[in-house]
Amino acid sequence: MLTYQDTIVLQNIDRDTALALSYEAFTTLGYTGAFVNGDSILAFTQKKWKQIGEQVFVEYNEGNLIVTSSMINGEIINLKKKNRKNVADFMQAFNTASQQGTPENIEDKKAALILLKQENEKEEVVALQEAEEINKAMNLAGSNLYITYAIMAINIIVFGLMAFDGAGIFEPNGLVHLKWGSNYSPLTLSGDWWRLLTCTFIHFGIIHLAMNMYCLYTIGVYLEPMLGKIKYTAAYLCTGILASIVSLWWHTAPANSAGASGAVFGMYGLFLALLTTDLIPKSVRASLLQSIGIFIVFNLIYGMKGGVDNSAHVGGLVSGFAIGYLYVLSIRKERKGLKAAWVLPLVILGTVGGSYLYLSEHTASDTERTKILSELKESAYADNDKFDESYNKFIEHQTKAIQTLESTDFSPNVQGIKKLNDIALPEWDKAITLVMQMKQMNVSDAKHKKADAVLTYINLRKEEVNMFINILNNEAGASEKLIEIRKQIDETVGKING
Repeated sequence: MLTYQDTIVLQNIDRDTALALSYEAFTTLGYTGAFVNGDSILAFTQKKWKQIGEQVFVEYNEGNLIVTSSMINGEIINLKKKNRKNVADFMQAFNTASQQGTPENIEDKKAALILLKQENEKEEVVALQEAEEINKAMNLAGSNLYITYAIMAINIIVFGLMAFDGAGIFEPNGLVHLKWGSNYSPLTLSGDWWRLLTCTFIHFGIIHLAMNMYCLYTIGVYLEPMLGKIKYTAAYLCTGILASIVSLWWHTAPANSAGASGAVFGMYGLFLALLTTDLIPKSVRASLLQSIGIFIVFNLIYGMKGGVDNSAHVGGLVSGFAIGYLYVLSIRKERKGLKAAWVLPLVILGTVGGSYLYLSEHTASDTERTKILSELKESAYADNDKFDESYNKFIEHQTKAIQTLESTDFSPNVQGIKKLNDIALPEWDKAITLVMQMKQMNVSDAKHKKADAVLTYINLRKEEVNMFINILNNEAGASEKLIEIRKQIDETVGKING
C-alpha cells in the first residue's frame, strides 16, 4: 500500500485540542467517514468515480501529530503524488484552524468530536451485531474450506495428468478427453454411466479450468461453511450429474462435453434459492443477490456462443435451485433443534434414480460405440498422429497422379506417353516410399493392415498407368487387362475404407 507520512510539532497544544483541530481540518477539506479511536482520527478524501478516496490518518504521539496518507484502492504507482498532497493540504488546514480558531470554537469541536466518537461506538456495536448475525446464519468464522480445496485439487491434478497424456494445455485433444471420461452420448448411453460424474473433473484447456476453479472458490467460501461438508459435497456431485443428464437430453447430435461448470452453476443455483429466503440476514442478502444474479446472467449469455455447453449450465442451475429449497427445509428444522434426516437421502436417491431412468430409456448403438472405442484404442499408439499425417500426404500424391491420368489425351500420341511416364508414375513411386515408412510405424494392427492394402492399391494403380501406356502404343489385349485391373482396384478400395 502506497503511503506518505509527515509530522506536525505541536506548540502548547494538548491531545484533545489537537484532535479537535484535526477534525476541523477534515471538515474544511471535505473529507468523509471520520472515525475516532483513542489518540487517533481518520477520514477519507472525496470519492473519485466509484472508488473511495485516500485514507488520511492522524495520531497524537507525545506532543507531535503524525499525519499519514495511504492509497487503499490497490494502486501500484503514485504518479500524481496524491499522498504527499493530502498530507500538505491537511497540515495547511490544521495550521489555519489553530491560528483562527477561538476558544469557543475549539470547545465546540471537542464536543462534536465526543459526539462523533459516541456515534462511532454505536456503529461499531451495530456492525459487530450484524457480523455476529451473519456468522450465526452462515457459519463463516466456524468452518474451513477443505472440501472446496479438495475438489479444486482433484481438478488441477486431473488436468495435469491429462496434459501429460496429450490432452493439450490450450488446444484440447478430444480423443484424450474421451479416454479420461468426458460426457459423450455414444459412450455414456451405451454403458459408460460413470461419465456423468467423471466429466465434471475434466477441462478443455487451462483457461476453462482456471475460470471454473475461480467461480467454485468464490461460491464455496459461502456455501461450504453454511451447508456443512456432507450437504455441500452431495449438492456439488448431484448437480454435476444432473447437468450431465440435461446435456445428453439437449444435444440431438453427440457432443463431447466436460467441465466443472455444470456443478458450479448448480452451487450458484442453490445459493440463489437460499438468498430468496430469510435464512441469510437482510443486511447482506441484497448485495449477494445482485452479484449472484450478475454472474448467472452474464455466464448464460456468454454460453450462447459456440463451443460452450450451455445446456449443462442450465441443468446445473435449475437442479441446484431445487436442491437449495430442499436444503432450506432441512436448515430451518436444524435451527429449531429438529432433524430432517430425509432431505439428504432424497437428494441423492432422486439424482441416482432420475439418472438411471434416463439412461434406461435412452441408449446408443453398439456399432457406434465399437467404432469410437476402436479410435480410442488406436490413439494410444505413439505414431498414430504421424500415420494419419502420412496418409494425408499419400492422398495428395494420389490426387496428382489420377488428375494426370484423367487429363491425358488417349488418341495415339507420344506426348501422352511422356506425360504418364514423367508425372503419374513418379507420383505413385513417391506414394510407395511413403507407405513403406508407414508400415514401420508404431500403430495398431488395423492401421498396419490398412498400410498393406494401400500398398497393394498403389501397385494396381501403377499397373493401370502402364496399361494406358500400352493402349497408346496399340498393344493387343491392353484394354481387357485394364478392365481386370480396375476391378481389383475397386475391391482394394473397399478394403481400405473398411
